[in-house]
Amino acid sequence: MTTWIIAYSKDGNTAMLKTDSEHKPDMDRAVELVTEKAEKEYVEQDVEPKSDEEQTPATRLADRFGITITGISEA
Repeated sequence: MTTWIIAYSKDGNTAMLKTDSEHKPDMDRAVELVTEKAEKEYVEQDVEPKSDEEQTPATRLADRFGITITGISEA
């Protein structure tokens, strides 16, 4: 099993989350893992999503917590 590091930006700072997986997590899985962490550790922002913007899991993560995934790499 390989350890992967998911890097993300929150409030102008870079943070990381480590996960073990046989395969590199795709972006959807990375967003899912970071969202789970954010729901436990961060306060949701009081921001309404932009109505003209497509709502994907990644944009919901950005709207709810101000988090953007910046990379996925092998540890």
